[in-house]
Amino acid sequence: MFRKKVKKIKRKKNIFQDYLEAILFAFVVAMLIRNYTIQNFKIPSSSMEKTLLIGDYLIGNKLKYFFTDPEQGDIVIFYYPADPEEPQPRKDFAKILGPIYLNKTSMLPIWHQKKNVVKRVIGMPGDVVEVNDKRTYINEKEYKYGKEQYIDQRIIPRSEGRIYWDDVFMGSRDNFGPVSVPQDQYFVMGDNRDVSGDSRYWGFLPREDIAGTPAVVTFSIGEKPVDSYRDYILKYQRQLKGKTSVRWERTLKLIK
Repeated sequence: MFRKKVKKIKRKKNIFQDYLEAILFAFVVAMLIRNYTIQNFKIPSSSMEKTLLIGDYLIGNKLKYFFTDPEQGDIVIFYYPADPEEPQPRKDFAKILGPIYLNKTSMLPIWHQKKNVVKRVIGMPGDVVEVNDKRTYINEKEYKYGKEQYIDQRIIPRSEGRIYWDDVFMGSRDNFGPVSVPQDQYFVMGDNRDVSGDSRYWGFLPREDIAGTPAVVTFSIGEKPVDSYRDYILKYQRQLKGKTSVRWERTLKLIK
């Protein structure tokens, strides 16, 4: 006696489920590429002028420091230490996995990380860093790399400084330290020294927060960089407006 085979009925996926799975897969792949290989981003401030200008569109290499550590003089992309670890307001988000959160309002996933900042490595682990009358000293020797610029003719004395680290007075923008760089941390500064919010103000940069290095300018559009602190303030206050133009000469420019 033969038993009749029962044909299994395959349940078709709901079309909404298909779309959702495809979207989630594409989102995860895109975020992995963005966070671990290369990334496009735009320079928003003048802290690295004239190496990097406001309006420069860059490709960042996020693979480099998987295989090697930063060296003195390197320009690094890093996660800003003062940014919150989690999206804000925290009550509006549910953590899914790692940096992936669910927005409870839109019910869509987001990838949250601290904002990217670009500065140059000045002090290596174990170095003693000090700034005297704008000049930077590493282990008591003046350190120059040829890219630094100063647009403020004033020198702010140490006694007029307002920089504090954990309630400890550190000096001024132009007369700072000395400080010893701990292991696995770095001291970074902007090339446009007088207007850069860098390690002088918020402390050492942990190695784990360094995400990569800018590799090439793909496109650049903006105003001509200012050469004086007065013009910088007027521009910041939106009282000075220059002509915006495409900087064709910066297209595909390698960053050093």
